[in-house]
Amino acid sequence: MGKRDKERRNIKPATWTEKVIVAANTNPEDMDMTPSKPSDSDIQATSTAAAVSHKESSQKRDAVDDNNENDQEIQDSEERDRKRQKTQGEGSTNTQLSKAERKLKKKEFKKLAKLNEGDNGQPSFMLSRSHTKLSLKDLRDLVVYLLTETKTLPWIMVKNKFNIHKVVLLYVEGLDPDLFHVDLSDPTSSQPVAWPSLATSGPVTEFKQLQKFFDYMNVIKAGGDKNRVHSATNTLLNVPLSNTEKARLEKEKEAKAVESKKSSAEQFILTLQQLEESDYPLPTYLSGEDSLGEGWIQTEQPKQSDTGAAQPEKKLLAIDCEMCRTSAGSEVTRVTVIDDAGKTIYDELVLPHNPILDYLTQYSGITAERLEGVTTRLEDVQKALKAMVTYDTILIGHSLENDMKVLKFAHPFIIDTCIVFHHTRGPPFKASLKWLSHRWLGRKIQQGGEKGHDSAEDAKACMDLVQLKVKKGAGFGEYNNEQESIFSRLGRNSTKPKTSVVIDRDHWDTTEGLSLHLKPDSDAAVVEAIPKALESHHFVWARLRDAEINHGKMPHSSTNRIAASSTTSSACSSPGPGSPAPPANAMEIEPCLNIRKGPISDLVQASEDEIREGLSRLDRSIAQIVESLPPHTALLVTSGHGDLRPVVQLQGRQKHFQRLYNTLHLSEIPEEAHFLEKDQEALSAAVDKAKNGVCFFMVK
Repeated sequence: MGKRDKERRNIKPATWTEKVIVAANTNPEDMDMTPSKPSDSDIQATSTAAAVSHKESSQKRDAVDDNNENDQEIQDSEERDRKRQKTQGEGSTNTQLSKAERKLKKKEFKKLAKLNEGDNGQPSFMLSRSHTKLSLKDLRDLVVYLLTETKTLPWIMVKNKFNIHKVVLLYVEGLDPDLFHVDLSDPTSSQPVAWPSLATSGPVTEFKQLQKFFDYMNVIKAGGDKNRVHSATNTLLNVPLSNTEKARLEKEKEAKAVESKKSSAEQFILTLQQLEESDYPLPTYLSGEDSLGEGWIQTEQPKQSDTGAAQPEKKLLAIDCEMCRTSAGSEVTRVTVIDDAGKTIYDELVLPHNPILDYLTQYSGITAERLEGVTTRLEDVQKALKAMVTYDTILIGHSLENDMKVLKFAHPFIIDTCIVFHHTRGPPFKASLKWLSHRWLGRKIQQGGEKGHDSAEDAKACMDLVQLKVKKGAGFGEYNNEQESIFSRLGRNSTKPKTSVVIDRDHWDTTEGLSLHLKPDSDAAVVEAIPKALESHHFVWARLRDAEINHGKMPHSSTNRIAASSTTSSACSSPGPGSPAPPANAMEIEPCLNIRKGPISDLVQASEDEIREGLSRLDRSIAQIVESLPPHTALLVTSGHGDLRPVVQLQGRQKHFQRLYNTLHLSEIPEEAHFLEKDQEALSAAVDKAKNGVCFFMVK
């Protein structure tokens, strides 16, 4: 028997699994063999795997578990039996196994191999030492890898991957490397960090339960450029298209080009699904609700007897509103309606019912002086709209769901320019009306600076954009998006489609392929919803908010700043109802990174006691979630990014200077308003730091 055969024969079952995994993935010398908690046997097994030398692993790779090598093991066993019988004087007995016996023994070897795969098939994670700092894309790819049949990832080994049946991703903003006392200037910070040894002071000491489940923490980096941080949620929830999907979309585009020869405005009307995804108020005959609520109106549907008659061509009306912030939230202060000839057919200032807290002049152009003497109320506007807008009307606007909400008006036929025209990066990003007008109409709008927008100008831009779209045909103003939602990707799994659930109170734009969206009103409700969702679904995305106070709270608030968060859309650049206009920063054409009742720049630092209270609640919530998970469920926890407040403040200063520079000579701009090279360097440094979040991994 040769040396190789002796080594194969002497391999122990405890190391067999390790050799199979190494052969299937990578060199164990490059791996950090520190599996996720809570299994002590996992830690022992991975420590053993870390000690395996490159030479030994190369020898063991020749002994993996394919059928030929199982046959060799059987032959070795038979050889041992023959030698034993010869020693006992039974060498003349025929001990050759029959075909059926060999098949049975082969099954036994396979069963033994499976039982020895990491503690009876218990999955675990092992991170590569050679991999640089993790990115959010790595975390996204891990979710896809765990639930589909895709190629292995270079930065992680997953023992017994196919025994992982469920994945939960907890999105927890407010955690960052500073909280865990991680020095980002230390080169080792890109490696797994044994954070409990660092968590000896400060609010992080509140994580008493977390230490029981996670030995290690990883710094993870969000995308972006030197001036801004890209949306963490959009990175996590969108995956590159496969070549097959790209080919399918190309065929759809070709079909659109043919269809464009008979283009009309009606083909750009939002579908019911699009209306729901964009959080438009729906008429009761579409929503199935008994009523819209007090003070609401809707476009009435024709009687059934009238539907058989020839339908007239629908007329186009563009609408835009200006809003202010009152004690009741957002209320309308100006309404403008434009017809398809570009003529203004209605333009009224409106006096809100509730006391005005902020006129939002820099966005609305509305001041106290302009509203002086105004007697028109919302009810008067609704009466005028009922007279102008019929079932045969298509309403046009930009992020029009916001206008419809403050008007308390539900209409079935909508064309939204931020949907039918694409952002250059594709959905779910949405371009501003200002950018669309400049790009496609060659027209500069919203040049009022501190005087704000003009609703008549904005409404006309929307009408002109749609008419241009109709003229040019389907596909105009669109960009090839080579991404799809992670929910759609999981749902296209070749062997068994995977279903997904989002547990987050806020409105989402990335819902394609999503099975269910639950909107709990507290972290406690999120904790309760997760195990129920896992009973019938494979992937659960859930957001916990108690730690967000670490990155600021609203002024005069002693509780978690998210307690009063808005439920309006976060993806459009236009300010929406229920929340003040966003600060002048890079979010103009980026989906907002957080949904809050107030811009990030308004947040103030919470006290240490308040932060401790929030982290303590989060600690208990995660412990309850872990306890409720079914066995072999992967749990991933990430904050997505770090503290955005310094970034937003500097972006606001930069944008303010740019506006002044566009209208004034440099000598006329106050020195304190200048944004100099040192300020640009400070912005780049703040962005680079804010990109760093944290993440944890474990398998129950």
